[in-house]
Amino acid sequence: MLASELFNAINKIAPPYLALKNDRIGYLGPGNPEEMEIDKVQVRMDILPWEYPSNSDIVVCHHPPLFEPDFPVYVVHSNWDIVNGGANDALAECLNLWVLDVLDEKTGIGRICSTVTTIEKFIKNISRAIPTDHIKIVGNQQKIIKKIAVVSGFGLNNLEYINLAYKKGADVYISGDLTHQSAILAEKLGLCVIDATHHATEIPGLIKLCDFISKLGVKAEFVDGEVPWKTIKI
Repeated sequence: MLASELFNAINKIAPPYLALKNDRIGYLGPGNPEEMEIDKVQVRMDILPWEYPSNSDIVVCHHPPLFEPDFPVYVVHSNWDIVNGGANDALAECLNLWVLDVLDEKTGIGRICSTVTTIEKFIKNISRAIPTDHIKIVGNQQKIIKKIAVVSGFGLNNLEYINLAYKKGADVYISGDLTHQSAILAEKLGLCVIDATHHATEIPGLIKLCDFISKLGVKAEFVDGEVPWKTIKI
């Protein structure tokens, strides 16, 4: 398969026009995609400076790299978050949630979902569904929850999204990147927010994207790279 054929197939399910303004998506790196034959694809969340994907022909990456890669990289970012069936829907699906609506109607990011469960059962469901060994939880932990807002990745560092989740009647809002300010806002609103980490909440979407690519006739491998920090006990 030519790299350009792979890109065209991805663009059909995650159209580039959906991407947020100034989001750096598309092809990066050396070579001409119209001439580049590919047999092996790595799907990754990030390109880290010390990693070189020597066992693949191209990397399909979710986060735009913060440096110029010297190997072929195709970035599928906010367009994959936004599109129906993309990253946010994959997160809702793996958490056994029924999607009702979009959280941010201006961009298409996030989902409002229905369920009937308790916070204790929902937390156990998180631990089974996505690869995280810890969560942060803030706000009103009521016994029965019926409506949940989800955003894969960064959603809890956005105060507007916390307000939107509250206004749309969510009992719980799950995402990653909780900040001090957003925790205080959630407490003020009486909204329960769960930080299951940026990394873990994006894994379901990347697995789904990898599955799609594997059906195109190339070997696709999802590589769950390490987070770019280490935790030190003192």
